[in-house]
Amino acid sequence: MVWGQAKRYFRERADGTFPKAQKLVPEALDQVKVANIRRYFHRCYRYMDAYKSGLNIQQAAYTVKKYTSHRRVPASVWEDEGVRRRATPK
Repeated sequence: MVWGQAKRYFRERADGTFPKAQKLVPEALDQVKVANIRRYFHRCYRYMDAYKSGLNIQQAAYTVKKYTSHRRVPASVWEDEGVRRRATPK
């Protein structure tokens, strides 16, 4: 996410020369705002917490999108019908 934002900045300004690339890389990384880095980190952390809770990919994506106001996935996540519906059949 941070890398993608920096890469977009770089590609918009690159002219294909190595000296220009050397100048643009630090600029591209510096233009990513700290608030965005924190936002990306917290989103990744919620995914890690969902996986740690035993959720699969579909369940984790649903849970991260639904429970955005808390710092972690709630312990009652398995009571959510949307999570149970996304369980992989065994």
